Amino acid sequence: MIVLQPETPRWIREVERFIHIKSLLFVYGNILDLVSYPVEVKPGDIRWTESDLVGFFQRFLMDLNYDIVGVFDPLDGLVFASEAMEKHYTDFLNKEKQGSAWQRSKAKSGQGFANLEAVLQGIEVMLSNRQIACCFVFPWASRLLDAPDHLTTQERSIFTRLLKLSLVAKEVIQENQRWSNSLIFLCDKLNDLPPFLYLNNPRTRSIYLEKPHQQDRKRFFISNFRSFYGVSPKAFEVNQEQASLFSVLTEGLSYHEMMSLVGLSRREQIPVDKLQMLCDRFKYGITESAWDKIDVNRLKQAQGFIEQRIKGQVLAINRVLDIIKRAKIGLEASRGKSQRPKGVLFFAGPTGVGKTEMAKALASLLFGQEDRLIRFDMSEYASQNADQRLLGAPPGYLGYDEGGQLTNALKENPFSVLLFDEIEKADPSIFDKFLQILDDGRLTDGKGETVYFSESILIFTSNLGTVAVDEFGQRQSLVSPEMAYPQLQQNILQAIRDHFYSVLGRPEILNRFGDNFVVFDFIRPPVDQAIIDLLLRQLQRNLWDQYQLKLVMDGQVKQKLLSLAKPHLSFGGRGIRNMLDSQLINPLVAWLFDHSFEKNQTLVIQSMTETEMATQLDIKLLD
Repeated sequence: MIVLQPETPRWIREVERFIHIKSLLFVYGNILDLVSYPVEVKPGDIRWTESDLVGFFQRFLMDLNYDIVGVFDPLDGLVFASEAMEKHYTDFLNKEKQGSAWQRSKAKSGQGFANLEAVLQGIEVMLSNRQIACCFVFPWASRLLDAPDHLTTQERSIFTRLLKLSLVAKEVIQENQRWSNSLIFLCDKLNDLPPFLYLNNPRTRSIYLEKPHQQDRKRFFISNFRSFYGVSPKAFEVNQEQASLFSVLTEGLSYHEMMSLVGLSRREQIPVDKLQMLCDRFKYGITESAWDKIDVNRLKQAQGFIEQRIKGQVLAINRVLDIIKRAKIGLEASRGKSQRPKGVLFFAGPTGVGKTEMAKALASLLFGQEDRLIRFDMSEYASQNADQRLLGAPPGYLGYDEGGQLTNALKENPFSVLLFDEIEKADPSIFDKFLQILDDGRLTDGKGETVYFSESILIFTSNLGTVAVDEFGQRQSLVSPEMAYPQLQQNILQAIRDHFYSVLGRPEILNRFGDNFVVFDFIRPPVDQAIIDLLLRQLQRNLWDQYQLKLVMDGQVKQKLLSLAKPHLSFGGRGIRNMLDSQLINPLVAWLFDHSFEKNQTLVIQSMTETEMATQLDIKLLD
C-alpha cells in the first residue's frame, strides 16, 4: 500500500487531497519519467519503489478502493487494472443498456483513438452513476490532438464531451467512504490541451510533476545503493557522504537516467566510490576528464605563456590565472561539488585591446589548441526567437531535428572555452538561458536532450560604456586613451550595471557574474612598442615558414612604424595590426611578387617612405 507521509512527494499528496473533491485532474511536467513513492510491504516496513506513472496511478487508485480503474491507451484503447474491473464495467453498461458502446469500442481494438468517442460514451455513463466509484486515466493526453488552438471538428467534439464529463461526474458514497468519480489527464504541458477544459472550471485541478529534487536523488541512491557495482547485496550501511555527492552530481537527471547510472556502473564495472567518473561517463561519454590531463607544470608557466600573446593587460591576465587555478583545483565554497561552469569571466573595455585574443590564449593553454574555443557572435542573435538557434527549434518547427548551435557544439566537445562576443547585442530572451547555465550548469535542447556546462569555461565580452549613439545616429566615444585606468574602469562598470538594471531590467543576471568583471585598458605606450615587436616576430616566422626567407629591419624602420601606430591606439592592437598591413605587409608582398628570390636568403628593409600612392620600401636581398 502506498504510504502518505511528510517525505512522500508533494505531487502525490496533492493528488490524494484533490482526487476526493475534483472530477478532472491534470498532471503535467515530468510525466514520461519513473516516479518514486513509499510503499508499506508489511506493517511498519516502509520501502521506496519506482514505477511508471500509469502503474503508480493504477496502484494508488486501487489502494483508495475505487471499484473501477481504467486507462485509455491511444493505441490499445480502454484497458483495466484487473479482469474483475473490466467485467464490472461491462455488466454495469449492459444493465444501463449501454453495452453496445463498449462492444463497439472493443471491436476496434488496436485503434484506440478511432474508438475514443465510443469509449467516452461508456465513461460518461460510469462517471454519472452514484453506485460504483470509478476513475479513468488518460496517459498521453498531449497526443490526442494536433494543436489546442486549432481544433478539428472531431477534436472539438471529443474535448467538449470531456468537459461535459467533468461536470456530470458524481460523488459515490458507500458506508463511511466517499469517492469522486473522476478523470486524470497526464500531459507534457497544460497548454497542450484546449483551455476551455480548465479555465474557469471549478471541477478541475492541475498538479505539476517535477523532476527529482536533491533529497529525492539522495533517497534514490540510498534505496538502490546495493545495486551499484562492487557493493555486496548484503551491505547494510550506506555512506552518507557518497549519497550527498550523488545527489549533487545528478542535478537535473530523471529517475530513468539515475537507473541508467546504476546499469552503467554494473556494465562498465565502475564502483560506487567513483561517482564522479560514473557521472562523467554518463553525461559526456568520456573515460577521463580533460581537466585531469592538463599538465600542472604547464599551468605554473601560464603567466609567461599568456604574456607572450597579450600585452598591457596585467589585471586581466591575473584574473584569468585565478580562474585557471580554481578550475584545476575544483574547490567550491558551497556544499558538495558544484555543477556550475568551471569558470565565468566577463571581459569589458575598448575594442581591439585583447579580449578575444585572451580567450584564444586560454583555450590554447588549457587544451593545447585554439579550436577548443567556441565563439558566438551575439550580434547574430539579436532577433526574437534567436534562442532557438542556440538550443534548437522546439518539436514541430522547421529544423527541429538539427539541434542548436550551442548545444551541438557542447555535445561534441564538453571541455571547451565558450566565448559569447558582444553579449549586449543579444535578444533579451537569451539571457534566460544564460541564467540557467550560470545557476545550474545545464540546458535542455529542442529535442529534450540535456547538455552540461560544468566542464567548460564561459567568457562574455562587451563594449558597453565605450561608445554611444547620439540622437543623429552618430557613434560617440565615451572613453579615451587619455583617461586614467581607474576612471575608465569605473565608467565601464557603471555602464554595465545601468544596462542590466535599466535597459534589460535583469539585475539577477548581473549578480550571477559576481566579481568576475575584467575591464581591459587602452593600449598605452610602451605597450604599443611591445605589440609591434610581437607582430613583427610573427611576420618573420611566417616568412621563414612559407619561403625560408629571413627578414631584418633597420632600427629607423621600427621607429617609423611606431610613430605611424600612435594615431591608431584608440583602436587597440587591431588598429596597430591594420597599420602594419597597409604600411609594411602590403608593400612587402608587392616586392616579393615583383622580384625573384631563393631559399635561405635575407631580406633587409633599410628604409620606408610614405607617398601619396603607397608606402615604398627600400629592400636589399642578401645571400
